[in-house]
Amino acid sequence: MDTSALTIVFASTASVLSGTFCNAAIHLIPGFAHASHWLASNLAVIGLAFPVVRNGAVQRIYERARKLSKSDLPMLITGETGSGKEILARYVHENSQRSSSGGFVAINCAAIPDNLLESELFGYVKGAFTDARSDKTGLFAIADGGTLFLDEVAEMSLSVQKKLLRALEYQEFYPVGSVAPKKVKFRLVCATSENLDQMVKTKAFRVDLYHRIHACELTIPPLRERIDEISALVNHFLGINGRGDIVVSPEVMEIFSCYGWPGNIRELRNVVEYALAVLDEKENLIEVGHLPEGKFDTLNCRMLRGESLNLREKERCFKENLVEAAMTVCSGDYKSVAKSLGTSKSTVYELVAGKLSKQNVSATVEE
Repeated sequence: MDTSALTIVFASTASVLSGTFCNAAIHLIPGFAHASHWLASNLAVIGLAFPVVRNGAVQRIYERARKLSKSDLPMLITGETGSGKEILARYVHENSQRSSSGGFVAINCAAIPDNLLESELFGYVKGAFTDARSDKTGLFAIADGGTLFLDEVAEMSLSVQKKLLRALEYQEFYPVGSVAPKKVKFRLVCATSENLDQMVKTKAFRVDLYHRIHACELTIPPLRERIDEISALVNHFLGINGRGDIVVSPEVMEIFSCYGWPGNIRELRNVVEYALAVLDEKENLIEVGHLPEGKFDTLNCRMLRGESLNLREKERCFKENLVEAAMTVCSGDYKSVAKSLGTSKSTVYELVAGKLSKQNVSATVEE
């Protein structure tokens, strides 16, 4: 298994410990240098924007997004919850011509009851229903000339999907209760953490709508696959909370690099803000004791740090945790895990056995 990522983590930790904030790495992306101004102006608004894009896979995604932003092709962004899909959608909008002709309008389809989603998207006219005391402008109209971002699009009911499809095909829609169509033109960007291919197969998502919104697809990798960005993200979250003076201990950074982060960037932010909340006023060092109790495997953390800072122990722990995360994603299929990590099944078996052995020892100690 390639352990170069481990070296990157330890090297990048230094930037956090020194309290520096590095934007230079953004220039690693060809044609991406102009984005630094956009990132700087949106950090406070977005909260989860990447202060530094270090991971090679993410660099390539943003470079592809920059090229695709020049067209009006409908875009589908996929990735786990909290991985930064809306940030990428905003970046596409800001790098398109539509940033000067319209705004970025976002809606989370999972956050709105199905019976209200239609009126949120298309609006309604006075008298359309009992509480419609005046006209309401829908998000379709508001997004005219700009970009409409539909987050968690897989949560739409089949009924709303059908109406959305027609509106996209004819570039017109009917506000609820109206017989007069309204013309509209915008760039559509959708996002989901679900497997739309599978949903289409089970008829939970319309195949015609799927192809309409799927002209191009970008997939954001989970945080566990881009641990070289963790130190920069931690530094950023400290900064937006007004605590840029805080130092994160090497032990904490090593724990962060070994953890699987199922909640991705959003979960990392929550952990950092929790640590800041329990930090005493005069303290300026985040240590292991400031982390949420029970959240991290303390035995593996001790293994990771090691009394002698033994590199072999650190590397072993890192591999075990990486395999554990992959086992979750691949539903316990050893062959798939080995393929995704570029290693052999025997190596996966060995690392899983080692992880289970440590957990058994931990349970015995606690008893």
